[in-house]
Amino acid sequence: MISPTTELDAVNEIIGAIGEAPVNTLENLMNVDVINALRILRNNNRAFQSRGWSFNSVTEYPLNPDVYSKKIKWLDVYLKIDGEEGTQYVKQGDYVYDLIAKTSIFESPISINALLLVPFEDMPEPARNYIVAKASAEFQSRYLGDESLTQILNNKVQETWQYLQEDELDKNEYNLLDHTHVQELLTR
Repeated sequence: MISPTTELDAVNEIIGAIGEAPVNTLENLMNVDVINALRILRNNNRAFQSRGWSFNSVTEYPLNPDVYSKKIKWLDVYLKIDGEEGTQYVKQGDYVYDLIAKTSIFESPISINALLLVPFEDMPEPARNYIVAKASAEFQSRYLGDESLTQILNNKVQETWQYLQEDELDKNEYNLLDHTHVQELLTR
């Protein structure tokens, strides 16, 4: 499998799962299969990134309110934002809203932890491969429904999931000894 590096490559792999010919562009789409493949790809990408990964999680990120309105604009890239000490923020209209204080007016900057929607091309290759495999399986299941092909694509989803997990483990310094329950056992 050639690793998809762009949305075009990814869509071509998805439609290729049902034997469709590749396309040269994602502009001015007329082919229903290509439109559906792109929609499924983007939906899977958003759902996947909403889980939070090393590449789309930011901590202690400052947001400054507008000087005049004292509101903080909600950016489309925010999948989820939380404040320090359990403060919960949501989107209300075009602005950040504090659920605990019940206001969208901020007198000073706030510090957030956020999950950001990263452009497809900017994600690590294992994440892109997993999203494409998952989208291909979903697309094939919806529009072709071939049981043997479903099994092949589901195996690919499992394989790319394993590579993604390995990549996450390599990029982070996880240590079993840092786990709370293990620490309790070690102090006995």
